[in-house]
Amino acid sequence: MPAEALVLVDASAVIFPVYFAAGDRHRDDAGAAAGARVGWLDRLLRYRAALPPGARLGVAFDEALGTGFRHALDPAYKAHRPLADPALQAELQQCRAMTRALGIPESASRRFEADDLLALAAARGRPRPLVLVSGDKDLLQLLRPGDLRWRPDRAGPESYDAVRAALGFAPEAMAHYLALVGDSSDGIAGVPGVGTVTATRLLQRFPSLAALYGALDQEGEAALAGLPRSARLAAQLLAGRAQAEHALTLTRLDGPVRRAFDPARVAPPPLSAERVEEALRLGGLLRYRSRFLAHLPERP
Repeated sequence: MPAEALVLVDASAVIFPVYFAAGDRHRDDAGAAAGARVGWLDRLLRYRAALPPGARLGVAFDEALGTGFRHALDPAYKAHRPLADPALQAELQQCRAMTRALGIPESASRRFEADDLLALAAARGRPRPLVLVSGDKDLLQLLRPGDLRWRPDRAGPESYDAVRAALGFAPEAMAHYLALVGDSSDGIAGVPGVGTVTATRLLQRFPSLAALYGALDQEGEAALAGLPRSARLAAQLLAGRAQAEHALTLTRLDGPVRRAFDPARVAPPPLSAERVEEALRLGGLLRYRSRFLAHLPERP
């Protein structure tokens, strides 16, 4: 991990898998299911312990569930997704409280999604290299050369170059890729007839929708010379232009987010038994004291 890294954690990408995997295996001090809290605190302490001295750490939570600005732009956006059950929603609030108790900057909003908050923190933190802790494809657009992506289910991070090689195009263009192919998981329709292979080829040639449609406006079908069925593809792209441009308003993460979330400015405090115990108290997890104090570095 780079010495001056800004490590940004997508809380949902960490919490949801451990919550569903844990089942009833973990119980809190009152006997209630505590899989989300135990899994979250375990991962968060590991990320904190892995930080080099000059690095920074921030976390974003999702609370814009049906209330975000994208839902106002398009009623179909994530309309098919069920809300978290009340027990999980309560655990998520406790996860936020535990994060604050450890002195780690965190943020959530009913208007902006966690992705937007992470984009804001990443932009404010430049030129620090970013370590993005998430498996969410939407967030790949935040990566720049020298950054790392760390999927929560992997032992270590992947380089920007590895992500680019796997995608077949620059990660920065992910919002434009999703605007072309659509994203069924978010209820976003793309350009009819444009699939993943075609979109990848287009983004290897054009870095953005603006560049693609600018070339089509100036050159017509000739802008796509060398691509399979270029005449048909040009017609499909032009017919779906308004749909693609609307989709881009939903997939891009460079909007004006007004939040005081800037973890790059705050050095995380040292891990201490007192902070960990306060996090455990807020999470109702004091029964796990021995387990979590084991994360602390040994004192000289």
